[in-house]
Amino acid sequence: MVSAYTLLCCPLCKGDIDKTLKCSSCGERYGLMEGVYVMIRPKLSHKEWRWNRSGFSKEKMAESAQQYKSYVNKETREAKKIWLNEMNFYIDNFQGFVADIATGLGGMFETLLKSKAPFLPIATDVDPNVLVWTKKKMEEKYSKESLFVASDAKHFALKNDILNYATSLAGLNNISHTVLALKEVYRALKPGGKFVAMSSFFEENSNSAKLARQHNLERAFIEKYLISDLTEVGFKDVKANMVASAIWAENPMDLLPVAGDTQYFAIIEAEK
Repeated sequence: MVSAYTLLCCPLCKGDIDKTLKCSSCGERYGLMEGVYVMIRPKLSHKEWRWNRSGFSKEKMAESAQQYKSYVNKETREAKKIWLNEMNFYIDNFQGFVADIATGLGGMFETLLKSKAPFLPIATDVDPNVLVWTKKKMEEKYSKESLFVASDAKHFALKNDILNYATSLAGLNNISHTVLALKEVYRALKPGGKFVAMSSFFEENSNSAKLARQHNLERAFIEKYLISDLTEVGFKDVKANMVASAIWAENPMDLLPVAGDTQYFAIIEAEK
């Protein structure tokens, strides 16, 4: 079993973390909440979005999932199925340490746990509450060894050159000022490590793009911007494999895309 403290670092100064979850450099202390390593400092991440913990019951979550599903049209469901099937080919080749960025309710993380490939999946999200929920849910169904780390992707709590892969299911689409997260992913990957993620895009001049700009999200939602940012950060062999598309239906549970715009589903590949 892997000891988490050998992988973790202080998000403030990037110092090593000892067995008591104290930074050996700056002295900051971190914690453990129901098996989730809480590696967040409010001074860095106080403006980041949090889940409403009152909604974390099986009944409420099932109701919310059913409601969300009712808004997704057939075209989008079929496109997402193709998208996930394509991603599975990549996951089958994962090895070593694999971090899932913005795990949330575990859409990508469950796929990682299902894989028989020899890797340790690490769930990360800025909100420890959602990770506690997801950890309990996943442990009911899967026995694969894993770690859960509450960490802001823009102030990542994983050591330099530690990851073989980083991945995400549209996680970048939910992180404002995306380039800050990309820099941290790059730092945490080993030389030769890869960022392989499911990302969705829309047209640069669409209504969705206009709305995304208002929330500082456009860099992840517009293909050429994301590829440019990945390259600027230092990644090489950056490419977007577009696998499906669909016209988005009205969905009051999602800010983006805007109804009527075409959403493109892609697998992003980039190597450190």
